Amino acid sequence: MSKTSTVLTSGTPWKVLLKYNLPLLGSAVFQQIYTIADTVIAGKFAGESALAAVGASLSIVSIFMAVALGANAGCAVMVARYFGANDKKKTLSAVLSSAIGFFALGIVLLIAGIFTSGPLLRLLGTPESVMEESVLYLNVYIAGFPSLIMYNLATGIYSALGDSKTPFFFLVGSSLGNILLDYIFTATLGWGVAGVAWATFVTQTAACLLTIVFLAFRLKKIHAEAKSEAAEQETDRPTNPAFSFALLGAIFLAALPVILQNSFISVGNLFIQRIVNSYGESALAGYTAGSKIIIFCCTCFNTLGTGLTNYSSQNLGAGEIKRIRQGFWCGMAISAIVALALFAAVFTFSETFVRLFLDDASSEATLRYGMNYIRIVSPFFVLVTVKISADCVVRGCGGNFGFMVSTFTDLLLRVAFSFILSPAVGLSSVFWGWDIGWSAGTVIALIFYCNIPALKRLRKNKAAA
Repeated sequence: MSKTSTVLTSGTPWKVLLKYNLPLLGSAVFQQIYTIADTVIAGKFAGESALAAVGASLSIVSIFMAVALGANAGCAVMVARYFGANDKKKTLSAVLSSAIGFFALGIVLLIAGIFTSGPLLRLLGTPESVMEESVLYLNVYIAGFPSLIMYNLATGIYSALGDSKTPFFFLVGSSLGNILLDYIFTATLGWGVAGVAWATFVTQTAACLLTIVFLAFRLKKIHAEAKSEAAEQETDRPTNPAFSFALLGAIFLAALPVILQNSFISVGNLFIQRIVNSYGESALAGYTAGSKIIIFCCTCFNTLGTGLTNYSSQNLGAGEIKRIRQGFWCGMAISAIVALALFAAVFTFSETFVRLFLDDASSEATLRYGMNYIRIVSPFFVLVTVKISADCVVRGCGGNFGFMVSTFTDLLLRVAFSFILSPAVGLSSVFWGWDIGWSAGTVIALIFYCNIPALKRLRKNKAAA
């Protein structure tokens, strides 16, 4: 096994997961800090309308993020599986194939996004008072999408190889750089929403380039190890990586559930965004502030789940059934502890957190909307960590169908109840929709976790051997 990477197939499961997950969690925190910084600085230095303009773009931005996260997850699952099986040539070929395929996809989506940004914002009923700034913010964000997708692809590869520390260091640097540029462009130069957008573009591109350069050195070491092993075994088997449509297809297939999951969530959020927009600028600003806090917490849970996915995938490749089951319980316990801590913090200090995004001229209605969002959704944090843990083990073991079913059920119920309850309870219907969707999705995720086909086949093969 490569000395340049971490093996997840040996050692006490909870210790292995904790050591592996801490840098991943740190990366998620810093990534969210710089996205939150965009919104905080927009609200504090450019006013409530700027906060609303950024918020109006978020549901569309999340569609692009869905593809980037899918690239991360799909490549990570396949690379981790080949790495766990100690197949270095396929590991490197999977990296090469995914890089070519997803970069091409990024360029296509960039072109499509620039031409559709304005019409999409109008379709969502974005208030005219923030339309111009929303289009500007969204177009600059889309211009940086190829960098975003390649950065996420590279960090997924690092994670699949068991290295969760290197991406963390890059992310810390880019996060601090983003916050600094946010302040310079918006507070000092007075660029408003444009300053927030360009700060993200510059730091995102720099992080992408640095991550890829360092990853290339890492992959060269693995290639050298593959050559050395071939020489020791006196075999003429080729070790050079090669682009493969078959591998790219397998990677896209592994990425598809995550892309569909996040895309359907994003499309669902488009419908929800239309409900929010109908309540006016103050509701949109308050919803944006509350969303940033909730998304920050959910990103932490999903990141811990990513660690569990890679752990499960490596152990599936190594044929370790017992370790996969142990990993589920250990990973879920770690996530639940984090969820309890975050719930206690955001529920208790909800007003303080929402005020971070508001200037002195912001209305009390804006504050109230943001606080209600946090206080209705956060009590269900622990429940959703159960769903995420089960989903991620299932996905790591190739159970993509079950993963999609639990996710789509969550989404459909969330959107449906937002519309159904809206006339009776107002904007709070959107917040209660999260809780209803999470509850149903958790039940379905556990059912699929108890019936993972890959583990049943592996157990049967071991019994027959």
